[in-house]
Amino acid sequence: MFGRARRCFARSRPFLNRDFQLLWIGETLSELGSQSSTVAYPLLVLALTGSPARAGIVGLAKWLPLAIFSLPAGVLADRVDRKRLMIGCDAVRLLGAASIVFALVLAHPTFLQIVAVAFLDGGLSITSYIAERGALGQVVSGDQLPDAVAANEARAYAAGIVGPSLGGALFAAARSLPFLADALSFTCSTVAIASTRTAFQHPREPSSERPLREIMEGFAWLRAHPFYRATALLFAVGNPMFTALALLAILLVRQNQASPATIGVMLTLGSVGGLLGAAFAGPLRRRFSARALIAFGPWLALAVVLLLLVVKLPLLIGVLLAVSEFPAPATNAVVAGSRVAAAPDHLQGRVQAAASTLAMSLAWLGPLAVGVLFQQGGGTATILALAAWTTALALAATCTPSIRHDSPDTRPAAAQDP
Repeated sequence: MFGRARRCFARSRPFLNRDFQLLWIGETLSELGSQSSTVAYPLLVLALTGSPARAGIVGLAKWLPLAIFSLPAGVLADRVDRKRLMIGCDAVRLLGAASIVFALVLAHPTFLQIVAVAFLDGGLSITSYIAERGALGQVVSGDQLPDAVAANEARAYAAGIVGPSLGGALFAAARSLPFLADALSFTCSTVAIASTRTAFQHPREPSSERPLREIMEGFAWLRAHPFYRATALLFAVGNPMFTALALLAILLVRQNQASPATIGVMLTLGSVGGLLGAAFAGPLRRRFSARALIAFGPWLALAVVLLLLVVKLPLLIGVLLAVSEFPAPATNAVVAGSRVAAAPDHLQGRVQAAASTLAMSLAWLGPLAVGVLFQQGGGTATILALAAWTTALALAATCTPSIRHDSPDTRPAAAQDP
């Protein structure tokens, strides 16, 4: 299976493009470093203060910017040179990580410094991500965009598998090492992006519009394109299911006295499923229509949720999580790839920001609902409630008219492949 996955990546046409190779490698190293330090932030706070509450505040500081900076980042990515913006984001993140290293070498960082660096890292991370997504249309040709998005999905899943373990091991060796690795990864990313030859946007005149008006143009574009509006709303309903499923799996195995190490292995298996899904995203999108891929994911997730009624072993639950993650990269490759191809260059950042904001708008609801339901009604009631939610999602994915009739045809690209 893994051999076939490697062959799928080898045939992925964006990897024949030098600039995409540089961009992908640089951002892979950056993401790996970020995943390592994400684990190290709470570990450092616990080591210095012994306070779980303060560790939670640092976690909030790391992830809150993803919600509040997406829309301004979209405007910025459409106003300035995207390549310079990405280089600037990595350079500032490098300085932030280096400041933690120096503070640990000289004495120890203050809690406020750790919070500030984590918050800055989160905000610049989403800014760089939106700028990169907008730049893809310039770096690769239109027929390569879905494969490029799938390759980026693989990057994220691979970093999610390796990064946390690497961060924990480096922190165990020395508290400064995860942050030093993060700083080095930003250095590599900066050099890789600067080495690309392609401009990351078309020439454009400076904008005189107000930022709020520019933000709304991204939503207006989605509203004018029924397929992309419908998929953004569908993802908004679907993401709480996936975030809920991860927490539900943890609660179920903890109820059966599973160890933290076993839970870690279980969650890693889920990430492996996403990585394999990214490896096979190209063949899947060339064989099946966008409508079929979009509908398949929720129905498969429904089967996984119902199987949780009878599957109790943590490793088998990990396999189920992997199965549920498998279709996501292909779906994202089709939707995001065709959206980048369809949106005009001067709107790329704002369209991406609007779509991401809608898609993630309810992700927080899943864990909250599962936590309350599990405490009040137990595991079976929670599984049945999540199954009902997933059924509604699957029906919407199958029956929504704009997805049935307006979805881009992903299969003609197969005839163009060598």
